[in-house]
Amino acid sequence: MKNFIYKTNQYLLERYPTIWNTRLVWMLLSALILHLIFFVFGFFTLSNPEMLQERYVKDIFFENGSVFLSIIISTLLLVAWLIYMFKNNAFKNFYPTNSFKLFGQFVSYLVIIFACTTFYLSYQYGLKTYIASTYPDAQINKEIQIANDAYLFLSEDLEDYTLNQRRFPKPFNEFYCEDNNKFIDYNKPHLSFEEDSYQYYTLRTIETPINEPYNNNITESYNDSTRNKGFVYSKTVDSIRTYYFKDSVVNLQEWIKTPFPSYYNMSSTFFVSTNDNLVDDELTYNYSSDYEYNYEEYSDYDYNYRKSFSIRHQLRNKRNYELLERNDKNEIKQLLEDFLTLSKTYKIDHNLTSNNWLNLVYHPNNFEVKNFIRDQAKNEYDNDYQLGVDRTKTEEFYNNRLTDYHYENSALRNVFENIESIKNSKPIESIHVFMWLAFFFACIFFIFRITGLKQLLFSIITVGVLTLIVSLLAALLFYITGGGSDDGAIYFISYFTLALGTLILLIPIVFYKSIKKIIVAICLNISLIGFSLYLFLIVGIISMHQKDTCRADLDYQKSYYDCNTLMESVGLSWSWILFFCGIIFIFFYTKVIKNWKSLPEG
Repeated sequence: MKNFIYKTNQYLLERYPTIWNTRLVWMLLSALILHLIFFVFGFFTLSNPEMLQERYVKDIFFENGSVFLSIIISTLLLVAWLIYMFKNNAFKNFYPTNSFKLFGQFVSYLVIIFACTTFYLSYQYGLKTYIASTYPDAQINKEIQIANDAYLFLSEDLEDYTLNQRRFPKPFNEFYCEDNNKFIDYNKPHLSFEEDSYQYYTLRTIETPINEPYNNNITESYNDSTRNKGFVYSKTVDSIRTYYFKDSVVNLQEWIKTPFPSYYNMSSTFFVSTNDNLVDDELTYNYSSDYEYNYEEYSDYDYNYRKSFSIRHQLRNKRNYELLERNDKNEIKQLLEDFLTLSKTYKIDHNLTSNNWLNLVYHPNNFEVKNFIRDQAKNEYDNDYQLGVDRTKTEEFYNNRLTDYHYENSALRNVFENIESIKNSKPIESIHVFMWLAFFFACIFFIFRITGLKQLLFSIITVGVLTLIVSLLAALLFYITGGGSDDGAIYFISYFTLALGTLILLIPIVFYKSIKKIIVAICLNISLIGFSLYLFLIVGIISMHQKDTCRADLDYQKSYYDCNTLMESVGLSWSWILFFCGIIFIFFYTKVIKNWKSLPEG
């Protein structure tokens, strides 16, 4: 092995001295081995399915210590690399060096640093590979369907089974169910459960073009408090916004077998998969968001989101209804068994069996909810806590039917959420952080190699002083203009920084013979690192002008968000553009570096 390394080094030294000097081959080989190790770590991290019960498991790299291990290994690798590399510096010792070799050194630094700092990517792809291979989409989609069907019988929340959740069969999805006692007209048909009442209303509508919310006809109708009491929600389709209001009371007692909580009313969906392509209703439930009218009658109550309005809840209620109407005890038991089987797979905490669960929920006479299941194991202090507590009749109804059985549904929901989020994750999107980190440190090492430590330190101090000056000037201008709303001050600071950056760029190119060598070195160092920021500043200034011009031309039919700028049109792709512009700049800037090196000292 030692002989192989020696021969390889001799081969590189004779034919590719830059690669030999930067230790590129050995550093990439070491990094490759470590990337494979991190990939394996990531692959087996979630081998215990119980770990999927925690939220945001895809960020486990930052929680289980892997991030610190990665930082330590990266630091040791780079330090060892620098020790060996700094033994030879051809440029510093006046060996013949051309521009291409200088640029090759920089690219080698960039590649090595990137390879030694991106173990996070390998770890995350190991995580993603394990989840994708262990939990294929077909399996997960089937398990989600089973969970959504069995969720009907978990009966953990009384409010999921009350009348206001009923959306099937057809009459129920056409009317609005008022469940707030304050707005119940007790002189008209209604139903009651304990102290809660339910009353069904037809809905009337008012339509208005979305771009003309304040036209005269609509405004006049909103001033009519009689017509517009009972706003429920609004729906926007294309260019028309429709407002829905309670209208007249209807009697649905012939359709309702019991006002008590029933499995027939259940319309909630346990988990909505990212693969679900159902286009649900987009509804807005806050009346005052578009029209600033407050009625004293409704001052203590808002018609907020009602989940039963959505298409998804109608379809779920329909599926539940059809299952209950078939009234097949064996089918229901098989569903519960399938659900408990998948729960066992993911090690979900519960104390249910298919038989005792079926006995809790199977009441074919109206399928009333006669027993409730806890969402976590019963605590030994629960009984003590319950003593002496004042409850409403509805709360007493629930408490008297609350069993000691439990099922931790949030854990299963987290499992599905984690599996899908890891599958859909794109670790490569974080590459921008690593490539700019590698670019910055590659520039630092390159600067140290070509100019020296003293020039590098002076460059850092100069950048700090210039930043302080610009910051103080900005603070002064904002103070003079009376606050940060003055665009003139922002433009002045932007153009001042642009002029300062232009001067720093020009000194090593144009004035390098007439200025002291150390000053040229400082400007050269700042230019190497700051050129991409210089371009970014130019793009920002152009975008500010575009935005201001667009805002000046806006009319009532256009939104502020319709002003698309150069910055916004390209988006995150600017990161790639600026990154490669910085590399190309360094390629052409090597000629300037050689000119600076040829200057006499003093």
